[in-house]
Parts: sequence; structure tokens; C-alpha cells
Amino acid sequence: MKLPSTRQLMPIAALYSGRVGVAALGLIILPWLSKSMPAAEFGLAATILSLQSLAVVLDLGLAMTASRELPPLDDTHAAQTVVKRSERVLFLLYFGIAGASGTLAAAGFIPVTLPIVLLTCISLLLIVWQNIILVALISRQRFFISTSVQFLSLFLRHCFSLALVTLTSGTLQSFIIGQVIGAAIVLIVSRQIFMRRHKPTNHSPKSVPSHSATNLAMMAYSIAGACAMQLDKVLLSGLASPALTGPYFLASTLSLVPIAFLATPVAQFVQPKLIACIVRDQRDAAQRWILRLTIALIALSVIPGILLGIASPSIVPVWLQGSADQDVVSSYVFLLMPGTSLGALGLVPAMVLIAKRDYRALAAMSCVLTIAVLSTTAFLAAKNDIRGICIAYALYHVLAAIALWWRAGQIDASFPKPFVIGAYVAKRRRQPDAGNECQN
Repeated sequence: MKLPSTRQLMPIAALYSGRVGVAALGLIILPWLSKSMPAAEFGLAATILSLQSLAVVLDLGLAMTASRELPPLDDTHAAQTVVKRSERVLFLLYFGIAGASGTLAAAGFIPVTLPIVLLTCISLLLIVWQNIILVALISRQRFFISTSVQFLSLFLRHCFSLALVTLTSGTLQSFIIGQVIGAAIVLIVSRQIFMRRHKPTNHSPKSVPSHSATNLAMMAYSIAGACAMQLDKVLLSGLASPALTGPYFLASTLSLVPIAFLATPVAQFVQPKLIACIVRDQRDAAQRWILRLTIALIALSVIPGILLGIASPSIVPVWLQGSADQDVVSSYVFLLMPGTSLGALGLVPAMVLIAKRDYRALAAMSCVLTIAVLSTTAFLAAKNDIRGICIAYALYHVLAAIALWWRAGQIDASFPKPFVIGAYVAKRRRQPDAGNECQN
């Protein structure tokens, strides 16, 4: 097999550098914010940051639709249409959210002022909108631009927030205004870049993709996944105690490194190519990408993740710098990390199911596994069994990956055997036709 050139590796290097930059930026700026704000105000700011992460997932499947519809499109008019259609749905969604939240705040049911609620809704809208543009850029293989957008968005949001907080004695309103200003600047620029690169030409047909911007199955899939990854802390805090939640939160955050920072960049690089091959029914090229992605995830995520879990007694104390909870956090990481590492392999069949529009199966599996893991978490939290919760979530990630591979095998009998596919592909001479690799 021909080794990739330096030029071919540059996009994936850019994706990894962007992920590392985002992680480092958060680790640097967030402690400054915590020192610049009163404890109660920073606690509310941290809640808003968590809501931002949750809102990106709860986007009614708009980002998933963009990742499915954009890669195979050759027509720039149709590419613009997909994004604009998602924007219309997003506006309607957040108009309703702002109205409902504002009404609750005005009636005193939400313990913050009406301006804070409305500013929070605006920040969530801008960040979810930005994520759709980011996914659109990645789907069109604009990797350098998407990496720059991701880093600059977080950088400007945190810098504006830190500057305003410092100037106004740490008020929550200043923090949110900084988030809104930073997100708005990057969103305007990145959207303009996408639209300019996908201008309709005189030869562009006026036909548009026939599929809706979202559907109930994608909504269920998104909501179930978000609940599984966020509600465990809520259940633990409510049924056990907030004191037990902190170490578990730190451990679960570190344990997601194999998926969030090691696996996601390579998956983002391969996803538009693999989806385009599947949609265009270029079977051999699709199988090659499946094989390459599987090997890459094993080498870059599964093995390093398991090694990080084994080395957690040495790594966690360096990270937490002598915290009293470091031994507990280390033991939780040791239990969680192998499961999340193996769970990263589920990214491969998930792309196939998205390309095949098998959203009902995705939603059904996600809902069943979410109900199971959250029910188990509630039961164990009532018994203060945090180690049991760690084991439950490790199994959740592994079972989710197995379920996805099984379902993909139902659609394509050869899919669960990527190395058999690799042996088959190796016997064939690669054709000089560049289209076989599904490059857009």
C-alpha cells in the first residue's frame, strides 16, 4: 500500500492540532475565570458552559443531517440550500426556547434575571449555529478552515469574557456578553467563508435536496446520547451527594480523551470521504476507508487509551497537582478508560448508518442503552456505589460500539470483517482513477 505523502497528512495534522489547542486553551483560561469571578457567579458560568456543550448535541439532528447530505454534493447551490434550511429550523427552535425561558424567568420560576436568560439563549443559538457551519466545512473537506474556526471561536469567547469579567468585578452578565460577542464574530466570518466558497454558478441547477432538515429519529438519537453523557452527574448529585460528584466528573472528563481528542480528528478527516463513497455506491473505495479508519482508531485511540488507564495512578496526580481526591479519581479513571477507548471504534459503523440514513436503528439503540445506563446509574447512586457507575459507563461505551457494528453488519454482511475486507482489497490493483477515493 502506498504511504501517504506529507501533503496528504497535513489536513489530519491540522485537525489534531486544533483539538489539542482547544483543550489547552480551556485548561489555561478557565482557572483565570474562576479567580476573577465570585464562587457563586463562576458556578453559574460553569453551568452555562455545560449548557453550551449540551445544546450542540441537542440540535434536532441538524449537524448530523449536514454531515450526511453535504459530502456527496457537487452542486454549490444545493450545498448552500442544506445549510440555509438547517438555519431556518434552528431559528424557529431557539425562538421557542427563548420565549419559554423568558416567560419562566419573568414569572420567577428560573432563579436568574430575564436579561441573563435571554443572553444565555442567544449564546446557545450562536454556538449551535457555529457548530453547524463547522460540520459543513468539515463535510466539504475544508479542514484547515474548520480547525481555525473551532479554535478562534473558543479563544475569542473566553478572551472577551475574561476581559469583561475583569473590568466589571466578575458579573455573570459580563461573562455571557463576552461569550456572545466572541461567538458572533467567528460565526459571521466562517459563514461568509462557506457561502463564498459555495456560490451558485450560472450552471448550477435549482434543484435542492429532497430530504428534510431533521426528523424524529434523529432528534431521539441526539437527545438520548446527550442524556447518557450528561445526566449521570445530575443523578449522582441528587441521589448521592455533590461531594461525590466532583471526583467522578473529573474522572469521566479525563476518560473521554480517547474519543474526544484522539479518535474524533481522524474520524472527521475520514467521514466526508467514507460517506461520499457509500452514497455513490463505490463499494471498494468505501471498504478501503473503513479499513483505514478502523486501523487508525485502534492505533491512535484504543491502544493509547488503555495505556492511559493503566498509567492513571501516575498521570492523575500530575494533572490534579496534589488534590486530596487524586487517588479516588485515579481509581475511577482506571475503570472508565478501557471502556471509552474501545467505544471509539463505534465511530466507524455510526458513519455507515448515517450514510445509509438508518436513523431509526440509531435512535432505537441509543434510547435502549441510555435508559439502561441511566437506570443503573440511579440505582447505584442511591447506594453511593460510584465504582459501580464507572463500570456501568465503561460497559455502556463497549455495548454501544458492539450494537453499532452488529447493525452495520445487517446492512452490509462484509462490514463486521474489516480485516477480511483489507485482505480482499490488497489483492486488487489500485485503479489510477482518483474518483475511486471519493475526493470532493
